[in-house]
Amino acid sequence: MFIRNTWYIAAEPDELSGAPLARTILEKPIVLFRTASGRVVALDDRCPHRFAPLSLGKVIGEHLRCGYHGAQFDATGACALVPGQNIVPPQARVASYPTLEKHGYIWIWMGDPALAADETSIPDFFYRSDHVDWHGGYGHFESIQANYNLINDNLFDITHAEYVHPESFGGEEMRIYRNAKPGTDYIDGNMTHNTAGRRIVFRMRSLNMATGGPFYRWMVATSLGRDTYPDPIDLDMEVSWGAPSFTSFLLNARQAGLGRERGVEVCNMHAITPETATSSHYFYRSVKNYGDPELTRAFVGGVKAIFEQDKPVLEAQQRRIGNVDLFSLQPVSFGGDMLQQRARRINRELLQQEQIANDTASA
Repeated sequence: MFIRNTWYIAAEPDELSGAPLARTILEKPIVLFRTASGRVVALDDRCPHRFAPLSLGKVIGEHLRCGYHGAQFDATGACALVPGQNIVPPQARVASYPTLEKHGYIWIWMGDPALAADETSIPDFFYRSDHVDWHGGYGHFESIQANYNLINDNLFDITHAEYVHPESFGGEEMRIYRNAKPGTDYIDGNMTHNTAGRRIVFRMRSLNMATGGPFYRWMVATSLGRDTYPDPIDLDMEVSWGAPSFTSFLLNARQAGLGRERGVEVCNMHAITPETATSSHYFYRSVKNYGDPELTRAFVGGVKAIFEQDKPVLEAQQRRIGNVDLFSLQPVSFGGDMLQQRARRINRELLQQEQIANDTASA
């Protein structure tokens, strides 16, 4: 059901600044915490004594103390102390999971721990998340009631922006997405796409836009220190996707006729971590490469409001689909659905490879 041998985002760093954090990932209740030395630890969220959630406990130095009977567990999941007795039962332990901090996030590996040293599944396009030249903010939807593939589909098919986000990202220029051809160039009025391994990239260009999505005009106006910019603009968009569930939108907006190097840029990064078969943790990070802190605050608030428009649509879609896979219902396809289906195929192939490897190991 889930790809396990891959890195997923488990939390934002500030979420581990105090009490232990409970989060279900791939249908497994996990507790995350930061030790006194700064190490990030992820354990099964169930004390082996009477199965109380360890997330109800407290961090004590390098250990997590169960809030029910006080047993303490170290970073490996082994019980290190039971108050009032000298001998700790050797079976008193819980599973631990590899973690790391990268690109401004806490990541977790839910698969074979022997493979966790491979960080190639962490998309390189997330580097802007904590880069010194990019400024913005975090956001996430805890337990959004939609399967991660549906959220992937939504991010791929940007034609929905014309109708779900008409006051920001959406205008008729988004219809360019349906005019797709293989390639890596920016072509006015066209979308080009290429696939390499577990990555898909597509790019669009719309020149001399007199109308279009208001957000792009806001980018140009604010870069010039103005409230509005009524003249035509040029827009480039590059969307990068990495399996199983990472997407980056790089937007370059500028006054019409200027070169791309004269544009200002915004990058919206999305990471979907499956919670269950029908729910997900949806993390996003929005950054830009220009402007002062006051503009950044307005930008972060505006982006949050835009992304919140997707949530009711996705959750209503999931309710209509139910607990089955979308494609088992034989949905009609429109022009532009090809890349969504390609991403789903890449994820299916990764899942099949894991299953074959597991079968081989257990034979």
